[in-house]
Amino acid sequence: MCFLLGGCLTRPPVIAVDSVEIVERNETAMALHYNLVLTNPNDKPIEPLEFTYSVSVAGRGVYSGRHAAEMTLDAGGQKRPLALPAVIPYDLAGWTNQTVPDSARWSLSGTLVYVDEGVFAETLLDLGYRPSTSFAASGDLTTITVLPEPGPPAPPDSSAQSSLPDESAGS
Repeated sequence: MCFLLGGCLTRPPVIAVDSVEIVERNETAMALHYNLVLTNPNDKPIEPLEFTYSVSVAGRGVYSGRHAAEMTLDAGGQKRPLALPAVIPYDLAGWTNQTVPDSARWSLSGTLVYVDEGVFAETLLDLGYRPSTSFAASGDLTTITVLPEPGPPAPPDSSAQSSLPDESAGS
């Protein structure tokens, strides 16, 4: 039976969360990227198709989404980055723009549908067989942005050339 289903001999891709970053913020929400690394542990390419996932912050469900993977993972442990987007509406997290905490506990969980490369695997996909793997991660999100201290102005670049005439040169 496993031979007929094709995916039984293929190990699922390994999914790890490398980092989480705030990419945008306004008065009502913040947008995040969960920066993932996908690894193919197989000796043949596999194609991740679609992520279905949800995000919780401070124990409250704040986002659910779907994201197309749009890649092929080559054989032999190839690693590829991928960013999963999410939005945290402040009201769903129990916050207001003025009460966003300095940090908050997050959790991400979901599934990834993938397929082996080849005609047989594509046929099985067309028939409704969809191999998938689950993933989950959690951590702390720092919500404050630390701006660098202003420093002295940069010295002028002596190698820069100007197309303006040099006033100091005598005539």
